[in-house]
Amino acid sequence: MFGLNLKDRQAGRMPDRRDNFVILALESSADRASAAVVRTGMPGIQHLHEARHGHAALISELARAALAEAGVVPDEITHVAAGRGPGSFTGLRVALAAAKGFSLATGASGTGVSCLAAAAHAASPRADGGHIIATADTRRGSFFAQLFTAAADPLSGIIEIDPEDHTPLAGAWHGAMVIGAGAGPLAEALDDAGLRPDLSAPPIDSLQVARLAETRISNGLDQEPLLPLYVAPAFLGPSKS
Repeated sequence: MFGLNLKDRQAGRMPDRRDNFVILALESSADRASAAVVRTGMPGIQHLHEARHGHAALISELARAALAEAGVVPDEITHVAAGRGPGSFTGLRVALAAAKGFSLATGASGTGVSCLAAAAHAASPRADGGHIIATADTRRGSFFAQLFTAAADPLSGIIEIDPEDHTPLAGAWHGAMVIGAGAGPLAEALDDAGLRPDLSAPPIDSLQVARLAETRISNGLDQEPLLPLYVAPAFLGPSKS
């Protein structure tokens, strides 16, 4: 794809570098496609396009534009990260497929990142010591949600909440700051839980994905695969008949 000499890359992949790395991150699980480049010690560069559909036609060009603005050539990429959802079934697969392609072409290590974890990580400085609920739109009237500490450590698995079900939230979720697509609807529908919607939190994007990948790589943590994160429905209460 880039005209690289892959014979110069032993085993086709570069070892993880915890002190000097360049991350190309891709994200397309929701209503925007984006690509970001994060280089150790430098500000991140991001190119994005607001679009509910059509991510497949945009993601590679966004990546090339971000790399060009950052002054990064493919040989310099050490890691390729992608948002693995939860989110749009088709959209999240676009970023993951593109990430696999860039990883194969450059020999860079591939790493998947939960979009809810990336959003919580980005919001953690604003959590005021309280818990964070990160949400994403299922596109069927409900929301994916996960509870995190103020430091963005997960406290629950990912659940699906339908605001119309009025199913009470577990006590640990009460009083949490809510970010993402479900912030307003869930805080309004579950008013007895005292949720605090943060409507200023930006939608999930590739720079958030890159920043969480950067933290995990720097700390030598295990990396997630470039595979979609699917969530089974009806975690709260019985299924609708």
